[in-house]
Formats: sequence, C-alpha cells, structure tokens
Amino acid sequence: MTKVLSVVCARAGSKGLSNKCVAKINRKMVVEYAIEYSLSLGSNIETVVSTDIAEVIRYCKKENIDYIERDLKFCADESRIDDAIADAIEKKGQDCEYCSLVYGNIPTRYPNLFHDALNILRKRNNYDAVISMQNVEKFHPEWMFDYNENVLPLVTESHYRRQSLSQKMIHDGHTFLFKKDDFYSRYRGKLPYDKKKRYSIFGTKFKPLINDEVIVDIDTKKDLILAEALLSHR
Repeated sequence: MTKVLSVVCARAGSKGLSNKCVAKINRKMVVEYAIEYSLSLGSNIETVVSTDIAEVIRYCKKENIDYIERDLKFCADESRIDDAIADAIEKKGQDCEYCSLVYGNIPTRYPNLFHDALNILRKRNNYDAVISMQNVEKFHPEWMFDYNENVLPLVTESHYRRQSLSQKMIHDGHTFLFKKDDFYSRYRGKLPYDKKKRYSIFGTKFKPLINDEVIVDIDTKKDLILAEALLSHR
C-alpha cells in the first residue's frame, strides 16, 4: 500500500488576517477542518501537524494527533514552506513514498481531489507532482490595474470580452501532492533545480488537477464569512 505523509502546516504569523489558523468557524478552529480532512483520507495517509501555535499544540495533544512543534527558524515571514515540509519528512516521513502539503488556513476540503491526485501519481510515474488548479475568471490578469491610490492608471486593453481572454490557471491551495524522495534530494542539494522558478524544488513535471470546487483560503475577514456560509450548509 502506498504510504503518504500529509503535512498540515499552521504558522502563527500572518500578514493578512491575524491568527487565521485558529480563527473560529462554527466553534471550530480553521485548522481543525484541515486536520480532520487529512485524518479522513485513509489508513495509508500519515497525518502530522507542523505548527508553532500553542492552541493548536494543545488541541493535538488532547485529540492524540501527531504533531511537530515547529522550530522558530521555520516560522518567520521570510521562511519557506519547503523548510517545514523537509523538517516533517526528517522527523516523521522517512518511509513514505509521497508527501502532501495541507495548508492549515483552508477549511473547505474535498477528499476526492486528494484521491484523484494520488491515483494520477500512482498510474503516471512521469509526473513529479499533482497540483489542484482553478481557471481564472473575473480576476484575469488582463483586467487588472497597477496599484495607485490617487489616480487609476489606464492600461492597454487587448480583450474586453471574457470569452476572448486567454485561459489562465491559478493554484487554489487545496491539493499539492509530490514525490518525497526527489523533493528531499533537491532540498538537500543532491539534485539540481532552478531556484528562480516557482515550485521547482518539487520537480519539473506537474500535472494540473483542474476543478471548480469552492475553496476558501482564509486571509481576510471576508474569507471567514464565506467559509462559514459554505460550511454551515454542508
């Protein structure tokens, strides 16, 4: 049976909504939804919570959930998520084949996306990772403006109609599944990678898992309101 290390990452610092991982939705912390999702994925999925948040650590102890008290050097604003993942692999995931990154600030979860991603990696070994993506619609880059609080800077418009826009995708934050050994070898400098390219430490061949689920990445109070509305009607 294929073994997967599922790393739920919950860091105290945030440039957006303060303490977003422990914000409450229906009397539960946001990160609880992410942890419960990870624990529901199957017996071959080993969940570990990587956190520096005291309230999350207390919750993990109470519920007997495996956790890592993240080193402060991996908790700064400039820290990279791959540092926390490598730390989790070293301490909890040496015998796993794949690793799954689960962001603790995303409470809206869909297990089918994870299982679809795992099936792709199992059947098509040429991929390094599977990443859930969504089509960019109303927030297409061709419709955006550079920030200026005084004067709206007009831009050259190549396409006014949405139907004429080129198709763009964005990572929705839900599913990020990758081969553990190759990632760890790049992290330790045993395999080369282009540090200037996004996600390159995870590989070079990524399969986009395109979906249209409503996935809420909590960064603002508006995100909390939307997530609460969605979760209240499940």
